[in-house]
Amino acid sequence: MTTLRALLLLITVATATAGCAQTAPPATSEAKPASPRLAKLYAYNAASPLLLPAATLDSLLAAEQQLPTPQRIGLWARRFLADSTHVYCFGPKPGGYVAEGRLVDDDKLDCIALLYRVTELARAHDAVDAVTVALNTRFAGAPLDSLIDEVGRVDYDRPEHLDYSLDMVRSGHWGDDVTNWLRGAVRDRYGSKRFEKGSFFLIEKAKLDPTEFREGDLVWFVLDPANAAARALRDEHGLVIGHAGVVIVEQGEPWVVHAASSDLPGRYEGGRVVALPLTEYLARVERFAGVIVTRFPAR
Repeated sequence: MTTLRALLLLITVATATAGCAQTAPPATSEAKPASPRLAKLYAYNAASPLLLPAATLDSLLAAEQQLPTPQRIGLWARRFLADSTHVYCFGPKPGGYVAEGRLVDDDKLDCIALLYRVTELARAHDAVDAVTVALNTRFAGAPLDSLIDEVGRVDYDRPEHLDYSLDMVRSGHWGDDVTNWLRGAVRDRYGSKRFEKGSFFLIEKAKLDPTEFREGDLVWFVLDPANAAARALRDEHGLVIGHAGVVIVEQGEPWVVHAASSDLPGRYEGGRVVALPLTEYLARVERFAGVIVTRFPAR
């Protein structure tokens, strides 16, 4: 399966537009000295729009180095939520981060791009280091010369890039899978074309205990085989996860911050990063049976 096809399946609802709006890139700081290909990678991604100016990113990252990683993840999720300039853009569409071979494109996000950037910034020392974190996690083990082209683009069709979200969970690059440590966890009873039934745990939405979720948790929404459209994604394409988001905790209640392609009537308009109480989101969206949870150590 090509990365393009897999990413088209990773997010169950994509926008119908032919491409993504282009935005003039902001001024950015110089890349760190590096090998020629790495220098091109840094320069290519430095030309992308950033959530904040590079100097501001560097200042925030420097000030937050001593905070636990989950807290930093929550802070960056909140910053993307507060930003009013970005739009939802499905990565493989023309202008999207996959189509353009970028590691950074903060004004055009889908759910995976948001998850990538929030966790990369939370682990970085500065804006350029966030690009290095991205390279070492999105393409873990990839030979450098085969990954970066002469312009500085990365190739999302490289086999080292994980096409399935459950493989991302299992890799450990996006936190430890703590699902089975939480109340309400059960073994998946259906499986998919690619993953055997019983091969992973999920917390079913009816059994979810909101008090167990922490700031900075990542939630991976499991497709419900009782829903016809979700079951088709399992049976025909092998998927078990259809969406992903980041948990922030507000007054003791977990909210999910996620890049939404479509509206949720009465709650938010899609096309950007939004937030909703996790329990409400699961109750409203029928295609999900529950969640897998990954969590970074507090260091």
